[in-house]
Amino acid sequence: MKEKNDFFKVSNDCVRLTVNSKVYSLPSIYAAGYTFFDRAYIMLDKEKHDFLVYLYPQRQGCNLKKLALDFYNELLNYSHYFWRLKANSEVIKVLMQRALFSASPSLAQEAEEKEITQLIKELEDEEGETTTSKKKK
Repeated sequence: MKEKNDFFKVSNDCVRLTVNSKVYSLPSIYAAGYTFFDRAYIMLDKEKHDFLVYLYPQRQGCNLKKLALDFYNELLNYSHYFWRLKANSEVIKVLMQRALFSASPSLAQEAEEKEITQLIKELEDEEGETTTSKKKK
């Protein structure tokens, strides 16, 4: 297990955070970093299996340790958000479709008609293929 000093290192003017790329995705790091634009300048780097995040505070006298820990909290928050978004994507898609179709019922009717037409065409194609294969025998 990593020592607590391995996750972030405080220097005079910045703090360097080490983020495991196998655990946290780059979009999660971007999202967490975006929330820090008003507090710190951010620089990202890549090292083997880790991302390096450098936070340079915009104000003098900022507690760099607290800044690093706050970044890790935001990182966890956005990682959970993206994971839940992925897990619930099908439900979200269905809810959005229902909302759009309820706003304009003609869209639902058009979609049903297209689906019925497509199914009929597929059945006709299958029927044509079976008839052709029977004639060859």
